[in-house]
Amino acid sequence: MAAQELEAVLSGQGYPVPAGGGCDWGPPEPREPARLRRNTCYVVLAVLFNEKSEVLMVQEAKRECYGAWYLPAGRMEPGETIVQAMRREVAEETGLQCQPRTLLAVEERGPGWIRFVFLAEPTGAGRGGADRGLPAGGRGASRPRQLLPRQRAC
Repeated sequence: MAAQELEAVLSGQGYPVPAGGGCDWGPPEPREPARLRRNTCYVVLAVLFNEKSEVLMVQEAKRECYGAWYLPAGRMEPGETIVQAMRREVAEETGLQCQPRTLLAVEERGPGWIRFVFLAEPTGAGRGGADRGLPAGGRGASRPRQLLPRQRAC
């Protein structure tokens, strides 16, 4: 599934949001008109390639989607810009620092959920990080990333 989702993002089709929620997916039901940063969920997502054109993925540790592979993503926190949120999420989930290259897409799923999809470039190892990845070979070590070869259509 991760390869299909990646291809959808890279081809400009968007990143599908599963019905029924789980893993921070799905818009909250609005109870009042959308108020930016109040009852609207802002999500950031980063697509990062290495020098071999491999894509950075993270493996989820949350119970409801344990073991699934995703692009680094998460919700904005109050007071953050979308770029700050993207950098923080990448650092938390992978341990890497990154620099945004471009905003690939802005996706809206109803009035209460907006996702900002960035193309970003890794710039080095960060501080802390990788605190939510699935452990590798047991529950002690973190396993924050998997690199998948980028497929190009002719």
